[in-house]
Amino acid sequence: MVIAAFNAEESLVRAVESALAQTVPVEVIIVDDASGDQTLKLAFALMRAHPQVRILTSGANEGPSAARNKGIVAARGEWIAILDADDAFAPERLRQLMMLGERHDADMVADNLCLYDWNADRVVGTALPQPGEVVRHIHPVDFVRNAITGQSRFDFGQLKPMFRRRFMMTRCLRYPPDLRHGEDFALMFDCLLADARFILTSEAYYLFTQRHGSISAQASGQSRTHLNLHAMRDHSLALLDRPRVRGDRRLTALLNRRARAIGQQLSWSRAYPHLRARQPLALMGAMMREWSNWPMLARHLFRRWQNRGMMIRGVQADRSNLSNSTLS
Repeated sequence: MVIAAFNAEESLVRAVESALAQTVPVEVIIVDDASGDQTLKLAFALMRAHPQVRILTSGANEGPSAARNKGIVAARGEWIAILDADDAFAPERLRQLMMLGERHDADMVADNLCLYDWNADRVVGTALPQPGEVVRHIHPVDFVRNAITGQSRFDFGQLKPMFRRRFMMTRCLRYPPDLRHGEDFALMFDCLLADARFILTSEAYYLFTQRHGSISAQASGQSRTHLNLHAMRDHSLALLDRPRVRGDRRLTALLNRRARAIGQQLSWSRAYPHLRARQPLALMGAMMREWSNWPMLARHLFRRWQNRGMMIRGVQADRSNLSNSTLS
């Protein structure tokens, strides 16, 4: 298991402890990406306390792709799981995914995500519906169709699959080292182009920390992602030159659609700060300059309405639990 950590002193212990709590033997590789806080000190304390923990370091901050690649090369297990330093695993995650991987002879196995509100300290839902245990075989077209940034119900590029080490090594597959945003999509797509057998279960075992909490309505403060929509869009467009993509009209159309959607997100990223700052005139100016911002605004308001409903239901549930405990 590989944990890339950069200035993660508030979350690293939680992440590592969730890894050590797995119901199968694990090797935990922490890759410190030149942190400037107490992350490395905490990592060494964890290593001294747990023989399963190993530490790698970077001389300079190189980003999550390069850090994870160091861990992938150093890993010795049959499966390689990636855990972000601000996230956590449910105790049964690796056992369940390994069983699925062996049952389906898969090269990649991913699960649904539990959406975790850091400030509220609670799971607020799942990224995908849970209609019972449903297992899907994911193919390149299906993957990209569900990774249209800002438009897909949930972006499959945010999944955190477990990779079969033999598959990764024999095909020399790694994260693009110069990509700091959208790197998960890039590696998964490369694996699929290399004919990986990719399995996705609707069961959720990965606790994914929301950048902005659905219930608390507060930023988690834990994400270290350097947003770079330009690089994400350029990467999607560069994929169009791959021989496997050029020969597939559906993939070509979907990657072009993804690139356009990222461009719309880029435009919205210039308008959204005015909305957050309650600057109506500046917001209106940004909306008028880029008409693609209007559907983005509509989606944002709809999601905020959904989150408000989730927050109200959470408060009601808390009150109900308090009332029941008082009565008992």
